[in-house]
Amino acid sequence: MTLIANEQVTLKARLDATLAGYAYSGTWFGLASVNPVNSFAGNRAWGEGWLNLGIDAVVRLHPWMEVYAGVGVGASGTLGADSYDQRNQGAISLENAFAGLRTRNPASAWNIDVSCGQQDYGVGTGMLIWQGVGNGFERGAGGLMPRLAWENATVARVSYGGLSVEAFYLDPNELRSSDTHTRLAGGVAQYRWGEKSRVGFAALHVLESDMFYPLPRDPTGIPGGRKGLDALQGFAQIEGSNFGVNNAWLRGEFAIERNRWIDMAAYAWYGEAGYRFVTLPLVPAISYAYAHFSGDDPSTARYERFDPLYYGNGLDNWWFGASSSYAFLNSNVDYHRVTLQLLVTQQDYVKVQYLRAFADRLSSPIQFGQATRPVLTPAGVTLTNGVANHHLDDEVYVEWAHVFSPHWTTALWSSVAMPGQGIRDLPNVNSATWCAAGITLKVKY
Repeated sequence: MTLIANEQVTLKARLDATLAGYAYSGTWFGLASVNPVNSFAGNRAWGEGWLNLGIDAVVRLHPWMEVYAGVGVGASGTLGADSYDQRNQGAISLENAFAGLRTRNPASAWNIDVSCGQQDYGVGTGMLIWQGVGNGFERGAGGLMPRLAWENATVARVSYGGLSVEAFYLDPNELRSSDTHTRLAGGVAQYRWGEKSRVGFAALHVLESDMFYPLPRDPTGIPGGRKGLDALQGFAQIEGSNFGVNNAWLRGEFAIERNRWIDMAAYAWYGEAGYRFVTLPLVPAISYAYAHFSGDDPSTARYERFDPLYYGNGLDNWWFGASSSYAFLNSNVDYHRVTLQLLVTQQDYVKVQYLRAFADRLSSPIQFGQATRPVLTPAGVTLTNGVANHHLDDEVYVEWAHVFSPHWTTALWSSVAMPGQGIRDLPNVNSATWCAAGITLKVKY
């Protein structure tokens, strides 16, 4: 909401609040049964909340130059025990605090934008760089995952028309309980045309990190394996009007990762095609997407496991499934995703997604951070890792969203994730179908 608006100063207040309720059964596909002394309850229900209050200011120094800044405080919390068995956790902390300088020339002229501080920043649609902060655990709201801002995102951008080139330095705002002390820097070149078409390339280098890389059947793994990582990313999104098929879209992305210090060579890629039938009732939009994230081959000395870094940006982008995304993350996994979206009314939207997930490499870590674990079998204690069958799960997700006004929205959703043969064959696991449901109410001014 605008507090002050004149030729020299604009001052706006921000309010962003969300309440959510969740109910799970068969949580984590029953994988907690691997540990017989674990009292983890597969059936659970809990609530979450998020409140962000902030102020944004713009001061015009000249008709073609202005200074801008923002500050905000976020409060997040969980009532009850969430899917990670974290009970009644929450935190109040600075959510953003940044300042910048930018020019206001027409798009047909050169412009610059330099900013620094605790702010949001993403590359492309979030394949590697998006969620610059840790959510859940001691901060609560692990289901909502509302926090986005990096502890320090310093960005310098030069643009001319649809072309932009930028450099960044990022320090993530990680959880104190799992701080990897990662620092990274890089650059992005991007060209946009039309309303939604663009193509771009990004490169980044991890300057510092204590992030542990797991290895198949080796509990020691690679301490600090992320330090020295180099990544090259490319992304493209093209609207159908650019190739003669209106209401269609194509999207593709890839990332190549190398780290000469640990002999790492990993990669990932994503492709999507979709079409909206504007003449049919409910204006259905259908899309198919496939994503591949390489896993570490146990038979080689080279490390091939893809590091997803700080990905994000929702279920239509880099979160694959409401439950599957938490169970497998974007490493050593292949995803097929079919999405149907319906426009029921101008205020009601329905989304249905079907997801099928497979492990890329067998007997190799799946969820990022998963280490080799001891399992008691009839033959004695053995070390195991990953799965022995590629099929991980099938998930169906359904969501109904209603827009009360531009400021008030609500959503009801549910998902059923059925374990695949890879999960069902794990030793000492009483596998279960993971059913989940939730409701959210959002207010934004």
